[in-house]
Amino acid sequence: MSRGQALASDEAGVPASAEPVDPSLDLSAFQQWLAREIHDDWRPNEWDSAAWVFTGTPGHLGTLVDACRFPGCSGPSFTRSSGLCSVCHGRYSRHTKRIGAMSAEDWIAGAVRLQGTNWTPQIVPILCSVTNCTNRSKGLGVPLMAATEGNPRRWHQKKARLPPLCLGHHPIRTVEDIAAWVVAQEAKPVRAPEYCSVPWCGYKRHPGNGIGICRLHAQLVIDRAELALHLEREAVVSLEPDGYREIHAPPARMGRYELSFAPLRRRQPGLATELLWALQHQDRIGFPINLVTTKTLIQSALNFPPGTRSFLNADTRALTAGKVMRSANAWSMFRVVRARLLERYVPWSTGGDLLKSDLIPFGLLTTSSNRSGSARSMAALDFRPIPFEWARQMTKLWILEKSTTETSSTTLITHIARLCTGFSMQCTARSLSLPADASALTREHGKVLAQALAALTRIDGKPLPNDYKRFLGSTVAGMIDYARKRSDLFEKTTLSFSLDYDLNIPIEDAPGTDEDDETGRAIPEPVIEYLFSRLPTAHVSSPVSAAVPNGVYKAAFTCYMTLLRDAGRRPSEIAKLGRECLSYDHTGQATLLWHNDKGRRRGRRLPIWAETAEAMETWFAVRDQHIPAMPAGQQDWLFPTFRSRARDNHLKTIWFNQRLRDWIDLQLPDLPGPTDGPGAGSAFDKRNVFAYAFRHSYCQRLADAGVAQETLRRLMDHRSADTTARYYTVTNARKRKAIESVKRFSFDMQGTHAPVAEDLYSMAAVAVPFGNCTEPANIKAAGKACPARFQCGGCTFFRSDPSHLPDLKAHLERMKEDLAWQVAQNLRPSLIADTQNEIDAFTALITAQESRVADLPGSERESLAEAAAVLRRLRASVPTAVEKPFIPVGSLKIRTDTTGDQM
Repeated sequence: MSRGQALASDEAGVPASAEPVDPSLDLSAFQQWLAREIHDDWRPNEWDSAAWVFTGTPGHLGTLVDACRFPGCSGPSFTRSSGLCSVCHGRYSRHTKRIGAMSAEDWIAGAVRLQGTNWTPQIVPILCSVTNCTNRSKGLGVPLMAATEGNPRRWHQKKARLPPLCLGHHPIRTVEDIAAWVVAQEAKPVRAPEYCSVPWCGYKRHPGNGIGICRLHAQLVIDRAELALHLEREAVVSLEPDGYREIHAPPARMGRYELSFAPLRRRQPGLATELLWALQHQDRIGFPINLVTTKTLIQSALNFPPGTRSFLNADTRALTAGKVMRSANAWSMFRVVRARLLERYVPWSTGGDLLKSDLIPFGLLTTSSNRSGSARSMAALDFRPIPFEWARQMTKLWILEKSTTETSSTTLITHIARLCTGFSMQCTARSLSLPADASALTREHGKVLAQALAALTRIDGKPLPNDYKRFLGSTVAGMIDYARKRSDLFEKTTLSFSLDYDLNIPIEDAPGTDEDDETGRAIPEPVIEYLFSRLPTAHVSSPVSAAVPNGVYKAAFTCYMTLLRDAGRRPSEIAKLGRECLSYDHTGQATLLWHNDKGRRRGRRLPIWAETAEAMETWFAVRDQHIPAMPAGQQDWLFPTFRSRARDNHLKTIWFNQRLRDWIDLQLPDLPGPTDGPGAGSAFDKRNVFAYAFRHSYCQRLADAGVAQETLRRLMDHRSADTTARYYTVTNARKRKAIESVKRFSFDMQGTHAPVAEDLYSMAAVAVPFGNCTEPANIKAAGKACPARFQCGGCTFFRSDPSHLPDLKAHLERMKEDLAWQVAQNLRPSLIADTQNEIDAFTALITAQESRVADLPGSERESLAEAAAVLRRLRASVPTAVEKPFIPVGSLKIRTDTTGDQM
């Protein structure tokens, strides 16, 4: 369910768990078992099993290391775009910040050409731009400051740069015309300060050090020897008037490719064994070895507390508090090693039965909960927050054996943990014993569990939507039923234990909580026509790191919008269409192949118009031209991302929604509103144009065209016609047609056929349960002056029709239950006789209606059923003061025009 992942962050309020393995547990046996799996012949040219030293080979695909591209430098380069080591890359980065963008190749070529040149006599410091000022300039690269709107004293950095100025002439306030300001400074000579000993530095020396350098250089240079070395390596000259050039000759550095486990093996042999096994395991499954992160982890592990014998039970809180981990790289490698060790420890400790472990790595899962290759595959499912053993086992059985596509496994565990906490509190408040095991669960426990589900909130205290609670309830009920069928967990539990969440959670939320099922969300057809007339002028920006131009994404967006309008599928279903989603039969009819993920029905087929198929073919032509730009795994999708580093292989709904909002809100003027009726002349609200609204428009368009309700249900791919009815409103034309179909089948309480006159349906009727009343005095009083005291079962003025049959049958069953209770309670015979007479009257009425309908031809019977469904939907939208929202056909006010306007 899509809402489940949106609420995952809100439901993360489970108490922090301890380490994966109990710190008091001795893992020496497990480490000995790992030692037997270590291969001494691993990477023969790189791994020295005698010295426990790994020497990475630059350029090896299994090692994240390359040789530095700078000639004479032996430092390693770790997949940098420049191909330089960390020292050379730092010098190159500082140079580009001073001068501007420059390729690494050009920088290396210039540095090699000028390497070895004696620049000391050629150093010419950059002077101040003020005429007749011989002071050194503060330097280029100082941002030009300008006043911002609304606050003239606040300066804003611009891309433009100040001309070279000395410290005395450098402006300290806002300057609008810097050229005029420089000319004005010619009459204001300033005294030269005591400059830094670095010849090209324009800052004054700091009195706090004894070598005469400024505060900035004091951070790089400690003594005079380092100052001389700095001047030799970082000679900056001004041979061109537009910038600096940095020349350096990095010294030779050796041993940068070696990774020695020997110090860790001497101090902590168990940690060294686990780390080496994890590296070999990473190499076997295709992950390259990162020398930097591994080396930082080894250096950090040498300072672990003496009691730490394994990565699995290392106290992470103590490591954090003691600042043992040297960097984020160490923490990153620590998590990788722990995750790989867990994948071996759990099967080893449980004998292969994962149900015995409360901590299950994602790499061992075979259901959709496992996300191999992603960051989640480096983690594990922790069932320990669930307080009850039976609930833990039930949840583990569901996740390990059944694919949980509705919500993530971590979110489900969080929900069950919080639900069990609420269940425990509810049991304590009701003095109900807490179940130690599943055999102690009773029917009362099931009721309390349902009450805890109804009271479940977000972690911030805000209420959860009722539809989401019902989703959780159905999931928990499914878990209980699955555990009963597939295991002996509830073998000794009474069958009365179940989750009856329907008793505690209303079916519907307040209006507006679920926009997908709201009535009247359809976009008017004039608005849709206007949008598609302006669609060719829409500007669609491409994602970051896109390998194709913006025009390709514009074509994808156009095809997506066309499918929203003409196919009526959910936005997520259109975004996940495959490349082979369009097919033609022998007659040339185009068919769309799609998957109903919400209803769990795959391989669905929908006939589409020829114009829609032509729009898809147009997109195919654009899409297939850029097949070389598609990374592996994207060719099978209709809307690939065309991004080499994209986590998803196809464009997601969120990307299309953002493009739609940018287009509607930022690029279009006001949308056309209604030309007559309420709101005539006002613009259509842009907030009512969103992707899912086109599905409502599709359904409304077909309903207005007179498509039969059963056919409309199949086109929308709903299981129930009631669900389809929520997607459109009934027009006056459909109401009039329904009345014409039903009015001929009106019956009185004796079951006699009593057709109603035309004027009765238009004005002379009053709403009563299960039909309408034709008594003149009651009609005049708007239904408040019934001479029979509202006993419609014995009144000759009562009329009913087949559209009330479902409600009549439900009312008859309730009366039979009341009669049984009256007889059991030995009430007065007159009261029992009245109830029995009413039952007989309603039975005769129902029998007469069913008999009349059964005698109709098949086509007329289907038309009558559709008309009855329309009228029942109208009654549900007009509540009355009676027990249920009934309204007779006669109270429906029909306009005389035939325009078919909506209500």
